Amino acid sequence: MTYRPYPTETYVIAKQHPHPRPPPVVAPACRVALCTVVLAAAASAACAQSSVSIYGIIDQGVVKANSGTTPGALLPGRGAAPDVWTLKAGNTSRLGFRGQEDVGGGLYARFQFEHRFAADTGAASNASVFWLGRSVIAVGSKTLGELYAGREYSPAYWVALNADPTLWSYVSQLGSAYTYANYTPVAATVEASNIRWANSIGYKSPILGGFSAEVATALGEGAHKRATAGNAQYKRGPLWLAAGFDRLDSTTNLVLAAAGYDFGFVSPLISYSKAKGGLNGDGKAFSMAATVPLGFGRVLASYGRLSPASGLNSSMLGAGVQYDLSKRTLLYSNLGSAKRDGLTRTTAVDAGVKHTF
Repeated sequence: MTYRPYPTETYVIAKQHPHPRPPPVVAPACRVALCTVVLAAAASAACAQSSVSIYGIIDQGVVKANSGTTPGALLPGRGAAPDVWTLKAGNTSRLGFRGQEDVGGGLYARFQFEHRFAADTGAASNASVFWLGRSVIAVGSKTLGELYAGREYSPAYWVALNADPTLWSYVSQLGSAYTYANYTPVAATVEASNIRWANSIGYKSPILGGFSAEVATALGEGAHKRATAGNAQYKRGPLWLAAGFDRLDSTTNLVLAAAGYDFGFVSPLISYSKAKGGLNGDGKAFSMAATVPLGFGRVLASYGRLSPASGLNSSMLGAGVQYDLSKRTLLYSNLGSAKRDGLTRTTAVDAGVKHTF
């Protein structure tokens, strides 16, 4: 749904004169000049088009996990007490606002704010950060790229996200553990998400021959050291290649790479990530996945392996099916199963409905 703001108007209310005078007579030449000025002003206003959109996701499903001792962090998306059916979103519900204005000369200004919440209770996903998803303002152009500032995803996240066919959703997701090497640079009390940075300034390049890049720095403002992150991607036809990094300092950082190819009947993906330091320590992760499009939607399968410095390796298997009711509404069902060395296997299933607007 798109709302267009009304143009700014000025209203002048004239006082009634006790002896009204006849309206002034405007000469034809003056009328032509006046019409020219009005049309020119209207054309200038038309050049500065602006729009504001409301968007979001409402996702509601049920999930159940067994009583395996492998922790939920190694089966991303589980998020449920064992042996209990739980109402839970496969993909976090959200409400966002974004707007863009053409400011002339090929330039634009835009903003985007996004709130995350649980649809089953209405509670915010994070009690201390209302605009958890993002809160950013930017200026850019299609030929020069874009400068942005605010709370935004780390550029490294986009590499990991697109290496997972579920886009980090459902119990079948590879998620942070297997496409991000379980990397968490700072505590949640410092930064509410391991894939976003507050107080960041970044640049996104234009797409040139399939190549694009992004780099950002997050000003710690006393809460943590200044972080830097970046990515480089190539997307042309069926081929996708990407690499990225996220760095707090020499002892806490992440590097990752991913690739994919769309053969039409199947789309395979692979990724490799290596983390150093942070809350979860050193680790390496590898993942591979495939998506098969079908007439009613798609099916997917994935495998991930995490090898931390502790030597307690874990691996997971995921599978899912998506049934498209329309372009905006779908049904889903997934299975995820993970096992860490020395622990018993944890398996979870989910089913639900997702609507985007």
